[in-house]
Amino acid sequence: MNVGILWDIENVTPPVGTNYVQAIIDKDSKGGRLSYAMAFGDWNEENIKKIAYELSANNFELVHTPHQNKKNSADMFLIANGVELIFKYPHIDRFILISGDGDFRPLLLALKKYGKKTIVVCDISKNASEELVKMADNAIDYREIIKEMDEFEDISTEIDENENTLTKENAFELFKETIGILIQENKKTVSTTVKTRMQLLNNQFNENKLGYSTWREFVEDAKSHTSIKFEDGLFVLNNSEEKTIPIIFEQLLNYLPGNKEWVLFNQIGDKINYKGSGYNKFKKLALDAEMRGYVEIKNVGLDWSMKRK
Repeated sequence: MNVGILWDIENVTPPVGTNYVQAIIDKDSKGGRLSYAMAFGDWNEENIKKIAYELSANNFELVHTPHQNKKNSADMFLIANGVELIFKYPHIDRFILISGDGDFRPLLLALKKYGKKTIVVCDISKNASEELVKMADNAIDYREIIKEMDEFEDISTEIDENENTLTKENAFELFKETIGILIQENKKTVSTTVKTRMQLLNNQFNENKLGYSTWREFVEDAKSHTSIKFEDGLFVLNNSEEKTIPIIFEQLLNYLPGNKEWVLFNQIGDKINYKGSGYNKFKKLALDAEMRGYVEIKNVGLDWSMKRK
């Protein structure tokens, strides 16, 4: 499989350092051959100027989009460049868009129309457009693919990323939690919205890997194992006061100090049975907790830490 990468560097800007850029490139092109890569940004900006050398060293074409242009015009310029690749390099069959900007939906639509597989890589907890993620074949939080080269996360013993550790019980819990979150946000709990948000909250969710041939089949089974009902085209909780936060996140919060003190991942990761809740990495659990608004995460080099939000 031939892979093309389109990187909106101002939307997703990893810390400067070859290990970060290379980790993202290696992950994105895994299982295929990187045929072409483009990065878009205002290369005069100090926060991205230094990363330009790393991208250039990895054979990226650097496209300058100065800030004096109106945002909509710049977005159309990026989309036009992306669409051009469809015809200029028809052998590329998988495109990775590194951006969470919803303005790139027309680009994804064009790629999918021509039979291209699409993957979105972004900071899902902060700047991801749900509509963009919904259109993509897959979505990944870019921080998940930055490997920690330390004792806490031994890469040699990691579980295969293709292995589905999410059980049906985990999926039912996720289904119920998702509906509770959407209700709290005053959003309509229609079927497609629920499924998209479930995949955002835990990208391991895939009804087919759980043994269901269709999403509808999963929903029917989930309804029989939870208090969820389907009324007037919407999913509703049988009891509006019912608790929907999964046990694993309650356990995580119980181990974090109430004074919002920063705690290193390796001080808490071995205290929680996260693998029993469908996670093959503690960092993935932490990122999902941040997306739900339970915690705040930061990293300095290879040291990752969190605190209550």
